[in-house]
Amino acid sequence: MSEPEFDNAASRTCPLSWPQQRRNLILFALSIGMNYLAAPVLYIGITHAALCEKLHADTATSNLPATMFFAMTAMVTLIAWISPKVSMLKWNLTICYSLCASILAALALALWLDLPDRVKIGMVILQGGVVGAVMPAATAALWEAIGRGTDESRRGLALAMAFGGGPVLAVIGSMCQSALLGGQFFFWTFDGVEYPWNFVILFAAGVPMMGLAILFGQLLIIPLPEQETPREPIREVIGLLIGVPGLFFTFVCLYLAGLPQGTVIDISGFTRLLGITDSTSGPMAFEIDPQLCQWTAYSLGFVSTVAFVYQFRSILSQRTLLIATLVTILVYCGNMIPANMNLYSEFALGDEPSKFAGVQNTLRFGFKMFAGLGLGWLLAKTNPRAGVLATSFLFLAALCWALFVTGPLYLVAFGVFGAGELIGVYAPNYIVSASRQADLRKTTAFMTLLMAPAAPVGYVYGSIVDFVRKNQWTALGMDSATLGFRLSFLACAVLILCGIALALTMLPKHPRRAA
Repeated sequence: MSEPEFDNAASRTCPLSWPQQRRNLILFALSIGMNYLAAPVLYIGITHAALCEKLHADTATSNLPATMFFAMTAMVTLIAWISPKVSMLKWNLTICYSLCASILAALALALWLDLPDRVKIGMVILQGGVVGAVMPAATAALWEAIGRGTDESRRGLALAMAFGGGPVLAVIGSMCQSALLGGQFFFWTFDGVEYPWNFVILFAAGVPMMGLAILFGQLLIIPLPEQETPREPIREVIGLLIGVPGLFFTFVCLYLAGLPQGTVIDISGFTRLLGITDSTSGPMAFEIDPQLCQWTAYSLGFVSTVAFVYQFRSILSQRTLLIATLVTILVYCGNMIPANMNLYSEFALGDEPSKFAGVQNTLRFGFKMFAGLGLGWLLAKTNPRAGVLATSFLFLAALCWALFVTGPLYLVAFGVFGAGELIGVYAPNYIVSASRQADLRKTTAFMTLLMAPAAPVGYVYGSIVDFVRKNQWTALGMDSATLGFRLSFLACAVLILCGIALALTMLPKHPRRAA
């Protein structure tokens, strides 16, 4: 294939030849495609909540995998600091995908072994945290790879393949999920595979997909700069070094706080397996104090928040960026509700949540694919704020649908929600538009952290349901479970509505013009 005629010398910024650039573009699309094909296990929320429910977790705990995922997205900036060299970019990809494959294999093994449910639940939560830490970092590395290894004018086809064809692969993955877990998938009914083999196979299937992603990453051709960027001194990232571990242990403590008073955790089996103790040693066990764990979680959360604010104080001191940050965090609270939406399927649709996970994911990605076209047109015709508002209103519409609709039509809420998830594209776009050119690199790092402040809300949504159930509240003919779920939807809708109100009243339509 010859070099495209439309290119001219002014548009060529990459030193690679066209065949080498074409190779990079195809590998980028294939790598993103593997992420989408594994979406049922990499998009933490619906599948994981259904699995936790099957393991007899309460609603708050069932929200913890998604909560941990979004909290650990803060690791992206820390990984970029630890390994800033372009020469290490492909190895960074390999390490991230290898860690993802390892935790998927470990979770599949834990589900297969005869372990206590609380250990398996802990592994599900851990998988959410590991995926949250490494997959956004892998995606960021892929973006940097094509940023350095292709000309901007040639990326359109790759982006169309990756983010147009990618959701199609996610739909295929979701159909396979339905075949494994059972239940109705539009016009087909699947018997499913017996538990726990259905979930074992589902999570294990993600391992070879990550293996292919490793291979594609190693085949990339990345031109090296004349001089590598040195790692920043520790004092420049002290907020991250305190904030990221603090967030991780915040949610570990929240998980432990959800265990019953007096629960004893015995780790003797694991320590013997690792060779730390032998069979003659006494038991290695400790008793959980839920109240102490809860207060420890609150304290660590506060320290983490202060650390992140300190790290990005130069950005948060700019009024437009501060308001845009608050709007983004408020609307991002909508990202934390899918676990409750899935668990509510038992009451809205009359069957166990796992049987609807596949079709819910299918609608989520299907609507997102078509909404992306319309929202792109809207941005081209209007202004950056319009994209933020449009996706926020889609989130709000999904919550309103979930509040009032039951039966098969309840599933539409997942489609509308999937379209609203594009807030993850349009909120960062607004923040970039509002950023000074000199701060652009720091701003893009900052954007990756904005899911972390919203993460604890997922646990709150689950706690609302558990609290209402525990106290047996009823209202308007609803039993306590239905009332609890609908109150959690209402709480989420109120947070999003606050974000919309703040955007309408205080965000300029064209941030750069207002600066």
